[in-house]
Amino acid sequence: MTDISSDPAPTTRKSKSRRRPVAPRMLGRDEAAEFCGVGGVSTWDRHTAAGLNPAPVRLGGAVLWSRAELAEWCRRGCPPRTEWAPIWRELLARRAK
Repeated sequence: MTDISSDPAPTTRKSKSRRRPVAPRMLGRDEAAEFCGVGGVSTWDRHTAAGLNPAPVRLGGAVLWSRAELAEWCRRGCPPRTEWAPIWRELLARRAK
Protein backbone atom coordinates (compact mmCIF):
# COMPACT_ATOMS: atom_id res chain seq x y z
CA MET A 1 0.00 0.00 0.00
CA THR A 2 1.39 3.39 -0.98
CA ASP A 3 1.01 6.42 1.24
CA ILE A 4 -0.09 9.29 -1.00
CA SER A 5 1.15 11.91 1.43
CA SER A 6 4.71 10.64 1.02
CA ASP A 7 4.74 11.17 -2.77
CA PRO A 8 7.21 13.87 -3.71
CA ALA A 9 5.82 17.18 -4.83
CA PRO A 10 5.63 17.58 -8.61
CA THR A 11 8.73 19.16 -9.99
CA THR A 12 8.48 22.38 -11.88
CA ARG A 13 10.62 23.04 -14.89
CA LYS A 14 12.51 26.27 -15.04
CA SER A 15 11.84 28.26 -18.13
CA LYS A 16 14.76 28.25 -20.52
CA SER A 17 13.49 31.41 -22.13
CA ARG A 18 15.88 34.32 -22.08
CA ARG A 19 13.13 36.83 -22.66
CA ARG A 20 13.16 39.89 -20.53
CA PRO A 21 9.95 40.90 -18.80
CA VAL A 22 7.84 43.22 -20.93
CA ALA A 23 6.92 46.65 -19.63
CA PRO A 24 3.38 46.81 -18.23
CA ARG A 25 0.74 47.65 -20.80
CA MET A 26 3.13 46.83 -23.64
CA LEU A 27 2.87 43.85 -25.97
CA GLY A 28 5.54 41.96 -27.88
CA ARG A 29 5.04 40.80 -31.47
CA ASP A 30 3.22 37.58 -30.65
CA GLU A 31 0.96 39.19 -28.05
CA ALA A 32 0.19 42.14 -30.34
CA ALA A 33 -0.72 39.83 -33.21
CA GLU A 34 -3.01 37.79 -30.98
CA PHE A 35 -4.53 40.88 -29.35
CA CYS A 36 -5.46 42.28 -32.79
CA GLY A 37 -6.64 38.96 -34.17
CA VAL A 38 -3.92 38.67 -36.79
CA GLY A 39 -3.22 35.14 -37.99
CA GLY A 40 0.35 34.93 -36.78
CA VAL A 41 3.59 36.70 -36.02
CA SER A 42 4.85 36.52 -39.60
CA THR A 43 1.66 38.21 -40.81
CA TRP A 44 2.01 40.84 -38.06
CA ASP A 45 5.61 41.46 -39.17
CA ARG A 46 4.50 41.91 -42.79
CA HIS A 47 1.81 44.36 -41.69
CA THR A 48 4.37 46.27 -39.62
CA ALA A 49 6.81 46.46 -42.54
CA ALA A 50 4.03 47.64 -44.87
CA GLY A 51 2.81 50.29 -42.40
CA LEU A 52 -0.57 48.67 -41.87
CA ASN A 53 -0.50 48.73 -38.07
CA PRO A 54 0.66 51.27 -35.46
CA ALA A 55 4.38 51.89 -35.23
CA PRO A 56 6.17 49.92 -32.53
CA VAL A 57 8.16 51.42 -29.68
CA ARG A 58 11.70 50.25 -28.99
CA LEU A 59 12.59 49.83 -25.33
CA GLY A 60 15.97 48.40 -24.44
CA GLY A 61 16.22 46.52 -27.70
CA ALA A 62 12.69 45.11 -27.46
CA VAL A 63 10.08 45.95 -30.09
CA LEU A 64 6.76 46.59 -28.35
CA TRP A 65 3.29 47.99 -28.98
CA SER A 66 1.07 49.88 -26.57
CA ARG A 67 -1.95 47.80 -25.57
CA ALA A 68 -4.04 50.99 -25.26
CA GLU A 69 -3.02 52.19 -28.71
CA LEU A 70 -3.78 48.83 -30.32
CA ALA A 71 -7.19 48.69 -28.62
CA GLU A 72 -8.08 52.18 -29.89
CA TRP A 73 -6.68 51.36 -33.34
CA CYS A 74 -8.91 48.29 -33.53
CA ARG A 75 -11.96 50.26 -32.31
CA ARG A 76 -11.40 52.74 -35.13
CA GLY A 77 -11.27 50.14 -37.87
CA CYS A 78 -7.51 49.46 -38.13
CA PRO A 79 -6.53 52.29 -40.49
CA PRO A 80 -3.06 52.22 -42.06
CA ARG A 81 -0.27 53.89 -40.09
CA THR A 82 -0.23 57.02 -42.26
CA GLU A 83 -3.86 57.67 -41.32
CA TRP A 84 -3.58 56.35 -37.77
CA ALA A 85 -0.53 58.31 -36.53
CA PRO A 86 -2.22 61.75 -36.65
CA ILE A 87 -5.37 60.35 -35.01
CA TRP A 88 -3.35 58.84 -32.18
CA ARG A 89 -1.35 62.04 -31.66
CA GLU A 90 -4.60 64.00 -31.42
CA LEU A 91 -6.05 61.54 -28.90
CA LEU A 92 -2.90 61.76 -26.77
CA ALA A 93 -2.96 65.58 -26.93
CA ARG A 94 -6.58 65.61 -25.74
CA ARG A 95 -5.74 63.32 -22.84
CA ALA A 96 -2.85 65.57 -21.81
CA LYS A 97 -5.15 68.61 -21.44
